[in-house]
Amino acid sequence: MKKIKFVFAIHNHQPVGNFDHIAEEAYHGAYLPLVEAVRDVPWFKVCLHFTGSLLEWILKSHPEFIRNVASMVESGQAEVMGGGFYEPILALLPDEDKLGQIEKLSKFIEDNFGKRPRGIWLAERVWEPHLPAVLHDAGVEYVVVDDFHFKMSGLRDSELTGYFITEEQGKTVKVFPGSERLRYVIPFREPEEALGYWRNMPDAGINTLSVMADDGEKFGVWPGTYKWVYEDGWLKRFIGALEANRDWIEPSTFSEYIDREGPRGRVYLPTCSYMEMGEWSLPAAEAAQYEDFVDELKNEPGYDIKRLFVKGGFFRNFLSKYPEANAMHKRMLQVSRKVRSAGAGAGARDDLWRAQCNDAYWHGVFGGLYLPHLRDAVYRHLIKAEVAAEASTRLLEASPSPAGGEVNIISPRPRAGDGDKVARAIQPGDGGESLSVETADLDGDLSDEVMIANRDVAIFIDPGEGGMICELDYRPIAMNMMNTLSRRPEAYHRKLVPTQEADAVDRSQSVGSTGSAATIHDKMCAKEEGLSSHLHYDWYRKASLIDHFLDGEMDFEAFRNASHREAGDFVNAAYSSKVKKSGDKVSVDLSRTGEVRGQKVSVRKTVTVRAAGRPASGDSGFDAGYVIRNEGSEEINTAFGVEFNFSLLAGNSPDRYFEIPGHSLKAGNFASSGELNNVSEVRMVDEWLGYAMTLSFGGAAALWRFPVETVSQSESGYERVFQCESIVPVWRLTLQPGVEVPVLIKLRLDRR
Repeated sequence: MKKIKFVFAIHNHQPVGNFDHIAEEAYHGAYLPLVEAVRDVPWFKVCLHFTGSLLEWILKSHPEFIRNVASMVESGQAEVMGGGFYEPILALLPDEDKLGQIEKLSKFIEDNFGKRPRGIWLAERVWEPHLPAVLHDAGVEYVVVDDFHFKMSGLRDSELTGYFITEEQGKTVKVFPGSERLRYVIPFREPEEALGYWRNMPDAGINTLSVMADDGEKFGVWPGTYKWVYEDGWLKRFIGALEANRDWIEPSTFSEYIDREGPRGRVYLPTCSYMEMGEWSLPAAEAAQYEDFVDELKNEPGYDIKRLFVKGGFFRNFLSKYPEANAMHKRMLQVSRKVRSAGAGAGARDDLWRAQCNDAYWHGVFGGLYLPHLRDAVYRHLIKAEVAAEASTRLLEASPSPAGGEVNIISPRPRAGDGDKVARAIQPGDGGESLSVETADLDGDLSDEVMIANRDVAIFIDPGEGGMICELDYRPIAMNMMNTLSRRPEAYHRKLVPTQEADAVDRSQSVGSTGSAATIHDKMCAKEEGLSSHLHYDWYRKASLIDHFLDGEMDFEAFRNASHREAGDFVNAAYSSKVKKSGDKVSVDLSRTGEVRGQKVSVRKTVTVRAAGRPASGDSGFDAGYVIRNEGSEEINTAFGVEFNFSLLAGNSPDRYFEIPGHSLKAGNFASSGELNNVSEVRMVDEWLGYAMTLSFGGAAALWRFPVETVSQSESGYERVFQCESIVPVWRLTLQPGVEVPVLIKLRLDRR
């Protein structure tokens, strides 16, 4: 009689930076009830994976849970799997960080659960062919991925009856195939459907393996699943069905199976993840076409065979799909180099590793990149790690330099694989504070960026993309003040037409009338009506110091909806740049000659950063001085606006607000909008985080401010998310031929 060895593997995770109340809800909704249910059935074995960020929270909030799982491990009922401690995409990390993250979680598991893990959970099952070597070096014996990976290598269901061996440079690791079909059956269909699946599995003549490996949150956290799994009794029915068939279905752990069975053969897996990830990582238009093609294919004969040759993109595509994700990733690599070079301590390394948590780097059915608090956590830990590394190496230590002239930037055009080059530090001459300058291709676009830093701020300027400021770190609170996200089309936006949207609101239940539960892939509901009216798309990255020459009337609504017309060609265009030093300040001169209304216009903007003054003195920040010159022969009448985008986080909180001297605001919260004239200063106050940021203008301007909101999907439905606030001072200019017009903007940050 056919014998099935069934491995029930559950992956539990909460991202770094997630809110405590969400972790608490997940704990009581899924983690605790599942473990309690299976613990009372000693013959039911389970493999458990907890990410380090979740384990830290559990150890602090519910240490008894750790003890209960440890007792299951001791009895042999449970196996705890390892992985990267903070759930990084291992393929995207330097090898030193891969090894460090795996070892950190392995040690935690050994210390708290009594056994060192033999295998790992691979975050998002993102596999790349180079991984076996580093996994082998980390002491990893096995890893579980999807059966989709194996099918992309040409294997068929009939062959996936056990684990396989793979290798890189002769360094081997065992790989297990998790069943995609079971991921959709368990727990969303009645147990009889799983039994039918196992009955139809081929008889390998030995113990045939079947693996269900998926997120623990679908056992109580995903919409409708708590009622279905626990209150409606699915889990009890499932355990009962297994008990009734124990003569041919035996629960097992991965390690038990390895100890009893040899490998089925050798396999070389391609760059791959689970099938849905291939769709999500494609550009929006192609993702929609991919979805339509797969839907059409499902209605054709032989779908199961044909789909084996259908594959979307792969995980690294997110770094091209979302420039903000690429910026975080390359920033992480920069900080990783600094931490290693500095030989920084465990605190800096841990902050770096926290910043490698995968969730904020991508977007699919989960909010991920679209959630500002997750991106904020990435930058917060990167900033803390960087500051600690600089302290370790005294990166900002002063060194002799000429009294004036250009800074000697040690930065030839980097070759492929070069790290960031660091400029000579600049002696401020007062107070012992210093400035540093780095120039290199920090974001991997073959164009150099400039980073200027003092004790309080770090400013990243991208001359090749409009001379914009793409990052502004306020180090006293470890926050990137320009951690923004542009509004872009997504494949699922086409579903948000009014009729479908209203229907989605009505279909908020996730448990169907047929006695099954809908997965988050099958059903989505809109969290509010009218979401389609908020679908606006930016054609440039929402950064700061973006130069606009506006065509026609100053149309605030058109600008906020990204439907305005530019009279100039300066947005996104490359500026030439030169870094200079004078006394205790560093300046970056950015210049470009373009066109405004068909005539040549030159723009020179100079960003100046000074050495930090006394703590909390209110002089942290930068100056941006403009000189605009009509190089043509005719007068030009235009409007000139400089766009800033600030990640102000809680847009509707009463303790976070605008102050504009001389003006009374009906709504002053960070997500408010409006037009004002004769504004010389705008102040953004955050009482919760304890800072204030002030923009002041050399000449009174019209001021536009409005929230940038995205429409995205998460496991709970389609939602509108406040990403940042756009602040745009606008000046009416009459540009006479050959005449220079100055514009001055100052930004200051101070602690409250």
